[in-house]
Amino acid sequence: MTPSIPLIKVNVGKEELEAVKRVFDSGFLAQGPTTKKFEQEFAKYIQAKHASATTSCTTALQLAVASLGISKGDEVIVPSFTFPASANAVAREGAKPVFADVSLDTFNADPVSIEEKITDHTKAIMPIHLFGQAADMDAVNAIAKKHGLKVIEDAACAAGTRFKGKHVGTLGDFGCFSFHPRKILTTGEGGMITTNQDDLAEVAESLKDHGKAVEGEKIVFKRPGFNFRLSDILSAIGIEQLKKLDATIKRRQELAKKYSELLEDTEGIWTPKTTSYSNHTFQSYVLLLDKKGARDKIIKALAEKGIQSQIGTYAVHLQPAYSSQGWKSGDCPNSETAFADTLTLPLYTQMTNEEQDKVVKELKNALEEV
Repeated sequence: MTPSIPLIKVNVGKEELEAVKRVFDSGFLAQGPTTKKFEQEFAKYIQAKHASATTSCTTALQLAVASLGISKGDEVIVPSFTFPASANAVAREGAKPVFADVSLDTFNADPVSIEEKITDHTKAIMPIHLFGQAADMDAVNAIAKKHGLKVIEDAACAAGTRFKGKHVGTLGDFGCFSFHPRKILTTGEGGMITTNQDDLAEVAESLKDHGKAVEGEKIVFKRPGFNFRLSDILSAIGIEQLKKLDATIKRRQELAKKYSELLEDTEGIWTPKTTSYSNHTFQSYVLLLDKKGARDKIIKALAEKGIQSQIGTYAVHLQPAYSSQGWKSGDCPNSETAFADTLTLPLYTQMTNEEQDKVVKELKNALEEV
């Protein structure tokens, strides 16, 4: 049954359709001038020196790992509470993801846990700006500087998120963004890798396009590369989405504020906190439930009322791909709590007051029943 109130509704319209038609009319469908324009405008928006469009955030993360020369025998510290793509990008380059625990206040990496996981094999830290809330980049960068490590920002959920006024994705060696439909800027599928370092930008751009480079008037292939290029069709959508991004963020923040106000005195839940250093763009509105085992029952109860909800995300160290490597229950206890007890509520720019009121009403009813 299609839910009457879905988890998301994609915010696309005639502007995106007309932009795609212009690309069709141009006859240039692959990576070309429209993708270049998208890259330039995204870089300008987040105030990064370089931006390169990719097929996904996953491939952007893999490009970042590869561009930094991280490979077999190396380790990258990744928060456990995330979508598996973060760790997978490390593993696909032959390196080892080492999982740090998170804070239950923010769902972002706990700096104490990060530092505890550093070994002689650690080459980088991958902070994640989860659900649109900036990680504590001052703490992450201080740890990285102390130990001589690189920083790859996983900003999949965080286009438009700022840390102390500066856009995430500009605060480490690389930033990586997702434009999946659940993100607040979408191209359907797609991503972006950003950096302020000229040498890293050159390597990443080359690796993205089969290892290609231009020497004089000749094209040469300097390194084994990938095909992670984004098409002009999807980039056209991204350009129009970027124009809406500030308004989209403002609307999502308004909806999140209303949720928190309506749920303020509700026993058994913790509403999302916004830190003093982040503007929290609310890619997702994620609650933490007090009662163990209640989350899945609530998801089912809401579904019966036509309301789609979802888990927060995964404790990746417990997934078979990584538990088979020796990770076990108890290694990242806060991540495990968040995996078991977080609940994502519907949130989209077109959401009405009546829809939001219904979600809150049925959530409170479900809480009383579990």
